[in-house]
Amino acid sequence: MEIKSLDIFCEIIDNFGDIGVVYRVAKEFKSIYNENIEIRVFLNRLDEFLPLNKRAKNVGYQKIDGIEYITNEYLAKNICTFSPANVIIEAFGCNILEGYLNKAKDESSLLINLEYLSGESWIEEVHLMESPIGAKKLRKYFFMPGFKENTGGVIVDKLFLNRKLEVQNNKSIYIEKYLPDLSDRDYFIGTIFSYEKNFLPLLNVLLKNGKNNCLLVLGQKSQDSIKIILEKLDFVEVSKDSYEMGNLKIKFMPFLEQEEYEELINVVDYNFVRGEDSFVRALLTGKPFMWHIYLQEEMAHMDKIDGFIERYKEVLEEFNLEIPLNIQTKLLRDYNLRDSNSLELGRENYEEFFKEFEQISQLTKAYSEYIELKCNLIDKLNRFILKY
Repeated sequence: MEIKSLDIFCEIIDNFGDIGVVYRVAKEFKSIYNENIEIRVFLNRLDEFLPLNKRAKNVGYQKIDGIEYITNEYLAKNICTFSPANVIIEAFGCNILEGYLNKAKDESSLLINLEYLSGESWIEEVHLMESPIGAKKLRKYFFMPGFKENTGGVIVDKLFLNRKLEVQNNKSIYIEKYLPDLSDRDYFIGTIFSYEKNFLPLLNVLLKNGKNNCLLVLGQKSQDSIKIILEKLDFVEVSKDSYEMGNLKIKFMPFLEQEEYEELINVVDYNFVRGEDSFVRALLTGKPFMWHIYLQEEMAHMDKIDGFIERYKEVLEEFNLEIPLNIQTKLLRDYNLRDSNSLELGRENYEEFFKEFEQISQLTKAYSEYIELKCNLIDKLNRFILKY
């Protein structure tokens, strides 16, 4: 089926992950089809979108780089003037305005429920399963992102891959762009973007590793977590939002646009990230990572972590690096073993992770190549629509 027009619906709750995924999907489809497709993104609010793109405004309707961004409120007020697209993406099971959906049942062809990313094996059975909606023309299917070939995969967008290559080939330029005060020394650099967490064990390991370390802290929750530790230790504020103690420099980074964040995580040595979209970006850098998964009731998030670990090991066990693989996955599990987001000390021990850093780097590079080759969500989604 030809994709003449694409409408994407997103209901933002309390973080940047949902809009981050939707924003990326919209941009990638636009880059594939250029002027041959009309793309509209419908949002319940704009609070999280505005920081992601500095050209975005707090208005009901706007067009940026050929993509229309429309609030649900604007859609409701002007529903009589809207015709639904022939392909609709419902991100993460969000609610679509009833007036729009009633029109779509008669006028549109395909509705895709793009679900949250998961490594659990059950999603393989649900992926591309039809969900009856009682419409004569419109049909709805589940699209389940995951880490195996027979799932929906993850968003591997060419815009990101091109940006990654550009940073790799011009690292000094991007160090100067984001970290000009580090350009005169050789630093071991990592990023932290997390929910609330006690990072004292991490700082203690970095203070003893004999390297010039720099830790870039992003996001309010991460920064608030680190600030409490800085007040207890002998860190000295050397400039605005920059602190030093011994061989460790900590920098609080300003909020970055999506494209800027992608440049930053490709220029550093390792990334500790949170959520879904940032996690996939971290995987695609090929650099060592930790993933702070979104907390769920009754620790249901641990099933997702264990599912990812199983998929991760399935791919990497052939490299005969069992010790570093077990060290990384154990730390990943301990990093997330919690029933609340708090500043209590967890079980994680970072010492072995950094001792085996070079071999872990081999694993993460190999995994990024696997994801890029076998689990490209954009390609899978596009092929499914075209074959429909």
